[in-house]
Parts: sequence; C-alpha cells; structure tokens
Amino acid sequence: MLFQLALTSLSCVAMTACVPQADSLQTQQFTSRNSANSPQISAKNLPGKKQNWENSTLDSSPGNSPSFANDDDSISKQEQRESVLNQGKSDDRKNSVALKSTGSYMTLTPTGMTNALGNPIYELRLYVNGNSVGTYNTVAGRAYTQNRNRHQAGTEAPLPDGKYQVARTSVAGTIPEAGDRFLAIQPLFRTGRSALGIHYDPSFEKNNGEDGTSGCIGLTNRLELDEVLNYVRTYRPQYLEVNIQ
Repeated sequence: MLFQLALTSLSCVAMTACVPQADSLQTQQFTSRNSANSPQISAKNLPGKKQNWENSTLDSSPGNSPSFANDDDSISKQEQRESVLNQGKSDDRKNSVALKSTGSYMTLTPTGMTNALGNPIYELRLYVNGNSVGTYNTVAGRAYTQNRNRHQAGTEAPLPDGKYQVARTSVAGTIPEAGDRFLAIQPLFRTGRSALGIHYDPSFEKNNGEDGTSGCIGLTNRLELDEVLNYVRTYRPQYLEVNIQ
C-alpha cells in the first residue's frame, strides 16, 4: 500500500513537471512561427530627403481619359481594412494614425495665409510610408468664392472636404486656366461637384480676374506640378484627403 502511494505521488510530480514544459514548448514554437512570418522593415525603404522629381519622366497622355486605380488599389479596399482594424478598439483616432503610417497618400490643409490678391493658400503635402516627402502652396477657388456652397456645381468654390481617388496619369488641360496638364481626382463621397483635379494656376497672383481656380487644386507654377505628377507616377498615392473648411 505504501509502495502504491509513493508510486502515485511520483507520477503526479512527473505530470506536473511535464505540463509547463509542454506549454513552454508550444509558446516557443508559436513565437518562432510568428517571427518567421513577420514582415521585416528595412530602413532603406523609408524616404529620406525630398525626392528630385524633375529628373523623372512624366507619364502624360494628352487627350486620353484619366486612369484611376484598379479595384485592388481603390480606397474602398482601404476603408474596409480601416473598418476591420477599428473593430473592438476604443480610440479610432489612434487607429487612423497607425493606418496612415503605411502607404502613400496626400493631404490638403489650410495655412492661414493668403496670396498677394487675398486668395487663401492651402498646403498640399505628399506622404510615403507615413513620412512627409514634399509640401506645396496651392490655391482652390478664388478669393471671392471661398464661402460659397462647396457641393454645388458652378459656384467656383474650393473643392469640398473628404477623400478623393487620384488618377494614375495626367491628361491635357482643356482650358487655358487649367494649364497644359490636368490630374483628375474623383470624390469618394456624395457631392454635386465634378471635373475636379490638380493643375497649376497660370494666373497665380496676376491681377487679371483669373487668380485661383474654379474649385480645383492649383499649384503656383509648372515646375511644382511636374514634381507632384512624378510623385503620383512613382508612388501611386492611395487617396487625397482634403480638410480645408
């Protein structure tokens, strides 16, 4: 009887000693598998100083319709990923910041300044992997149209706030005030505005009644438009986010 009790006690000790080892082994195997599958971030993939876009070749197709991203690259997929990531999270703003840390995108925000003719200056900022790689002064609308309905066609007000899909290539400008190239942007929300895009403003700070745009984003000169178009061609931004009102 004493021999059976001793044998039973030894068995319990052995089982107790084996269970933690098994759990530890499983944990080590899980960690190892995750480490093998985790993406490795290389420092050389992160942008450094501002790129020299001037030496790149523009992908411009005069007369052709603007080419937008395929469905796989569309912002709707991005929004779906945001929705999944945000489920069960208490701080949506932190999740949005985390999501923006990857990929390429553009933003348009106020600077609080105006040009020589009183037209507000907006900042167009370009991002790669969440890092700013370029900023540009722009105008949108005209000095006397800033308070008009931004969702109504024909008002020449600045473009409405929201997210836009950016065309992959530029097309030829169809009117003199649109310049020689035009990069279309497509609203990803309900609005009465259409035919919006990015171009340079040939009448910037000229006292000819044409300073500004009819609602598009107007860069101040042709060279800066070259740089923005080469950024779009190279990095294919996922979206443009406008927040100027």
